Amino acid sequence: MQSSIRPLNGKKVLVTRPNQRARGLCQLIEQAGGTALHFATIEITEPADTRSRDFVRDHFSDFSFAIFISPTAVEQTLDYFNGLPDDIRIAAIGSKTARALESRGQLIAIKPDGHDTEALVAHPQLQTEQVTGKKVVIFRGEGGRPLLGDTLQARGAEVFYADMYRRSTPRQTALLNDYLQQADIITISSNAGLQNLYDLAADKQHLTALVIVVPGERAYTLAQTLGFERIIMAENATDEACMNALEYAEVKLSKKS
Repeated sequence: MQSSIRPLNGKKVLVTRPNQRARGLCQLIEQAGGTALHFATIEITEPADTRSRDFVRDHFSDFSFAIFISPTAVEQTLDYFNGLPDDIRIAAIGSKTARALESRGQLIAIKPDGHDTEALVAHPQLQTEQVTGKKVVIFRGEGGRPLLGDTLQARGAEVFYADMYRRSTPRQTALLNDYLQQADIITISSNAGLQNLYDLAADKQHLTALVIVVPGERAYTLAQTLGFERIIMAENATDEACMNALEYAEVKLSKKS
């Protein structure tokens, strides 16, 4: 009786998050009665060029602000450095990044209400009068969005990017294509992961016919461009928001069956 009322009962959900980020969502899917099929469409590896992170290591005391783009940036940074300077102001994009910092004992000075770059740059402590003449280090993966750095530079900050990891495309695709034949719903957590999913899929017509849950407007636009027609937009990329969107997607699927 209990299993019959679980919101994802019997549904198979393809989870494409990197290995380091997938466990929580997979557990929630299973608890909701679904089957989680995990295939990471992004692999996290060492940066191709380590000079930027080495520079920060040698000049950490020069920076007034440290901004973390993602939980992966937190993990890769704190695993590499022996802690952060006590007087540096730490900022996080999104609640998952904030939780990753707090779990490692870091105090966050700047934590916006929203979950994206736009919310962070709107924070009062990152406006022109607070950042002009200050040095800011942004911990990220290689090739991240320039919006944050460009905005802070326009406000008078001196911005330095520390590339802490590289997003790589998986080489083995047999498991992915097997999962795609089984899946009822796909979840993605980033534009890079979505693009890799599309590039790796052998049967793109079948892929784009599936229901896909995306984490925001940028991913929604990309999914449309790639040919997906059954797109559900989650509020953000957190596990909780993704589960809400999955439950909504399951309701829509049930009504059509």
